[in-house]
Amino acid sequence: MNRIIMACVAFGLIAILAFPFVRDAYARHQLMGKLGRTMTQQDHQAFQSWNGDASSFARSLLNRCKLENGPDAAACEPYRLALKN
Repeated sequence: MNRIIMACVAFGLIAILAFPFVRDAYARHQLMGKLGRTMTQQDHQAFQSWNGDASSFARSLLNRCKLENGPDAAACEPYRLALKN
């Protein structure tokens, strides 16, 4: 009985410690699904080495697009939509 309780506690602890990593991986996966076709090869490489979260990377892409195309450009719409969800 003691082994079962210890196994459950260990499993719960592992789940708690793994949760932030799983959540970040899921957010990165969602961002790649939304912006995969609009990102250039350099953007993909930058995203692979990005240390921050996925939403901050999407914000940086949106800011870059606004600088290049103007604040209300239609080309920036995929980045805006990716940040809304």
